[in-house]
Amino acid sequence: MIAFENVTMRYAKGDPLALQEVDVEIGRGEFVFVVGASGSGKSTLMRLIILEHEATEGRVLVAGHDLSRLPARRIPALRRQIGIVFQDFRLLSGKTVYQNVAYVLQVLGKRRHTIKQLVPETLELVGLQDKAKRLPHELSGGEQQRVAIARAMVNKPPILLADEPTGNLDPTTSTEIVAILERINRTGTTVVMATHDTSIVNTFRKRVVQLRDGRIVRDQAGGEYEAIEVEGVAAR
Repeated sequence: MIAFENVTMRYAKGDPLALQEVDVEIGRGEFVFVVGASGSGKSTLMRLIILEHEATEGRVLVAGHDLSRLPARRIPALRRQIGIVFQDFRLLSGKTVYQNVAYVLQVLGKRRHTIKQLVPETLELVGLQDKAKRLPHELSGGEQQRVAIARAMVNKPPILLADEPTGNLDPTTSTEIVAILERINRTGTTVVMATHDTSIVNTFRKRVVQLRDGRIVRDQAGGEYEAIEVEGVAAR
């Protein structure tokens, strides 16, 4: 579903390498935690998957597409196969929960009856079926992230990327959010979550890909958030 083949990434000439010779393959239906300290390359890896940037060297393959050869006109179609959840929710403040989720389908030109069917189904998936008429400011942080997940999934993409989705949430709410991602994963969706949340990784025990200085230093099934080097000192 997703593959990095000897990928190196440098944003600009003279910049340090953001990724170095990364080789990793994520199969259909997997749930993978990408972990590492700030600056380790987690966000760069996610940006390459959605073709926000192109790799300096190597190949990135997503859903059968070699991104280095993908024509610009086909990039929107690629991105429709990928749902994205961010740390800061990015909801439309003047639209209700229902409207925030429906907006994605409207942009894609879906028919009204399709929208009326898919939006309630997706809100039920994230446990917000009773809050469809609320505005974002009337929701808790955890509820806002649930809306963001619903928005990412309403078009039923085969891949879901979550970039630090629990970064602004308390531990209990964070666990609830990842439990929703796990439920989505059980439907067959490939989930890739970048995180530095030790307790989440240790609780859910999924595959762990650990980055340090742009390199993969560990790829472990059912792994924990092991000690990483922070300014030369091992920390957990």
